[in-house]
Amino acid sequence: MGLPDAAQGIAQPAFQCLLSLTGGGHAWAKLSGADRITRASANLRDALPFMRALAQAASQRLVWGSDWPNIGFHSREQVRDDRPLAHRELDAGEPLDFLAEAVPDAEARRAILVSNPEALYAFPTSS
Repeated sequence: MGLPDAAQGIAQPAFQCLLSLTGGGHAWAKLSGADRITRASANLRDALPFMRALAQAASQRLVWGSDWPNIGFHSREQVRDDRPLAHRELDAGEPLDFLAEAVPDAEARRAILVSNPEALYAFPTSS
């Protein structure tokens, strides 16, 4: 998602640039990294506004990323520096639940999970 700082909100210039690039069809973005953009709050839900904004701007230019095996995922404690984050086990369904919440339209979610990766990576179609 461009590695924004969730604490700065979606209006931050770098994220707005990503919205413009994806919305204009000039770039692709991966919906992933909720753990990294929410380091300051340690609340994964703080990534939802970024996911929603990207989906509203260009759901046809997004792909999903689970980040498995989540090697940098933190233990939901606040982190205010660049020290390495300890690995923690993650319910792999949790980030996917966020996708369903951020992108309530089933057709747009299917595009993000199936059609868009097929197009971006030139996979054989699933039809």
